[in-house]
Amino acid sequence: MTVHDSPRAFGYAHARRAGRDWVDAYRLQEKMYPAVCPKCRATEWQGRWRWDEGVPGLAPFLCPACQRIRDGVPAHVLELTGALPKWWTEVKGMIGNVERRETCEHPMERVMKIEVEAERVRVLTTGNHIARQLTAAIVRRFRHGVRLTFATHVTRIEWLPSPP
Repeated sequence: MTVHDSPRAFGYAHARRAGRDWVDAYRLQEKMYPAVCPKCRATEWQGRWRWDEGVPGLAPFLCPACQRIRDGVPAHVLELTGALPKWWTEVKGMIGNVERRETCEHPMERVMKIEVEAERVRVLTTGNHIARQLTAAIVRRFRHGVRLTFATHVTRIEWLPSPP
């Protein structure tokens, strides 16, 4: 079995293909005039949102990430299940670190909400990119102790029970 035949490589390839074919209804296809989001203060210029100093006089326009948060419609959901409780503190720190790094570089990539339930944790994100980065960080850390399942808008990470 070569590296390219592994289930993990196949899953990542499937996720990349799905990301290319995905059309986000919240992102405008055409370029708009310079605008500023009244909620998060991100500015848009020539089709790209960035964290710039606010230029006075820009038109107010709610950015796609703030629209998703307002509507409660995540672009991607990362679902964590299995023997997670013993690792939850570390995973929560990893989520915070990845979120800070990604949001600093990409204003439209944010963690909307973390839903902690009895048997699982759901991390709702405003973009596919941050979900992919979170998945990669968790896989790098826990490597053989997790099982990945990719779907169109959901990635499931299951912690496997450790051998006795």
